[in-house]
Amino acid sequence: MIKLINGDCLEEMDKLIAQGVKVDCILADPPYNLVGKIGEDRIHMFRQSRNSKETCMTKEKMSFDKKFDQISWLKRIPKILNKSGNVIIFNDWENMGDISRELKKNKIKVKCLNHWQKNNPVPAEWQRRFVPGREYFLHASRGKYVFNVEELNKGIFNYPLTKKSEKIFGKHPNQKPLVLIRDLILILTNKGDIILDPFSGSGTTPVACINTGRNCIAIEKDEKYYNIEIERCKQAEKDKKYNLFQEGDLK
Repeated sequence: MIKLINGDCLEEMDKLIAQGVKVDCILADPPYNLVGKIGEDRIHMFRQSRNSKETCMTKEKMSFDKKFDQISWLKRIPKILNKSGNVIIFNDWENMGDISRELKKNKIKVKCLNHWQKNNPVPAEWQRRFVPGREYFLHASRGKYVFNVEELNKGIFNYPLTKKSEKIFGKHPNQKPLVLIRDLILILTNKGDIILDPFSGSGTTPVACINTGRNCIAIEKDEKYYNIEIERCKQAEKDKKYNLFQEGDLK
């Protein structure tokens, strides 16, 4: 079952909780609040080469990131995560302390801070800062959680940037590579488990779930990215040669 939802994560998580829905893993990549940290008057400076005329971040592209509340959605995790479950949260390193403290308040055990090591990173602010070669994620859990790390890479995530072939239906400014999300899913869940992605963007998590035989509930607020997500999942379904969609799930 792959269920795609176009809506606000807080409202939709509350609906799922009211319905008694429980999930085995939460895999989240929320906005990082970069606009507020950098400043709206400076975000245009983020360009990837000396001669680049386009910035990799603009006010328009990053509108979803502005003044995002990092804490409210975390309070809902204990109400929807199974008593034996995993949580993965990608975010900027500066936010991880606040996120970690809130998880602990809600009786979710923080296991470690890990990272995706980009083996082909690009400059984010030409000649003004070191090339950002890592993106951090926090692993937390409760109860007797699944951890199949021996089957894969012992927790080392060294992958290139997202392939162009994964963006044929449209681009998201913070789209993670399919292989990264796939491997996290294989480590932290078993076949048939339910994964919740409250900020699903252009749909990498549900596509990875289709490819690995997991169930997924994916919430995306922006209709543009939601529509990209639908097309990606339809293509993944065709490639997989079996239908995981239930009637009405794509509405």
